[in-house]
Amino acid sequence: MRPAGDDDVEAVAALLHDRMNGRIPAETWRLLLDYPWRPPEAERGWLVEDDGQIVGFMGTVYSDRPTATGTRRFCDLSSWYLVSGYRGTGVGDELLRSGMEKPGVTYQTMTARRATGRKIRALGFSILDETRSLFRPGDAAQIGNGGLRLIRDPAEIRERLSPDERRMLDDHHGFDIHHAVIEDGDGSAGEAGRGTWLVWQRKLKGDAVAYHEVLHACDYDFLSAHAGSIAGLVSVGEKAVLAVDTRMMNGADDQGEVEKIPLPRWYRSDDVQPRDIGHLYSEVLLLDQKLP
Repeated sequence: MRPAGDDDVEAVAALLHDRMNGRIPAETWRLLLDYPWRPPEAERGWLVEDDGQIVGFMGTVYSDRPTATGTRRFCDLSSWYLVSGYRGTGVGDELLRSGMEKPGVTYQTMTARRATGRKIRALGFSILDETRSLFRPGDAAQIGNGGLRLIRDPAEIRERLSPDERRMLDDHHGFDIHHAVIEDGDGSAGEAGRGTWLVWQRKLKGDAVAYHEVLHACDYDFLSAHAGSIAGLVSVGEKAVLAVDTRMMNGADDQGEVEKIPLPRWYRSDDVQPRDIGHLYSEVLLLDQKLP
């Protein structure tokens, strides 16, 4: 068992495509090991070798992100896979532990199956969220847009972002996600009101419902207070919802329709608060997958 390095990228991508999920092209799997925001000193995951053959892998997607307590390092755990003949030997559990041993790192996983959830709970993980709020644009249309202004022009968005937010925007250039700034007031005289930079993913789920899943907001209080109106501004599709994880909402605000998430989100951290753990910098975006 050892960290994955530069020379392992192609072999691991081939393993994951051939043995884990052939619907994902090998060039997409490569992104788990060679993603645009990877800190240069970080390993490219962990792998298991037997007689020179790679038979297991654990993805570790690192990022440095701003939080309420300063910049912190995060690691999104991904794609825990072991060739079937090696399962039940304890090697898989050792591989899992190897991917989460760095001190001071906030670990997260948004796609863990239930059996994996039981294992990582024993390793100190807690549930980050297991419910989300759904807001439908039809409901928001009945009350208007709440006096909010939607800004989609890339230059205008960039102008309103902080240096840290601009770096986050650049880190995710080219991925299938959506950005807007939403402000209160009419923006008269070119003045910006209070608002939030909002990032979301649009994917069809269930009965062809277009989920506009919030990945990040720079002001969750603003998002929470105006979620119903924001749904009317950003949601596209005959059947569409704005989906906001519960930790992103304030309890006193309208919670919309509360839905149980099929697979809970998990995290482990010494000092990062749950609301600072978003869905950017994750395997979901690298592999162009849906959040559960």
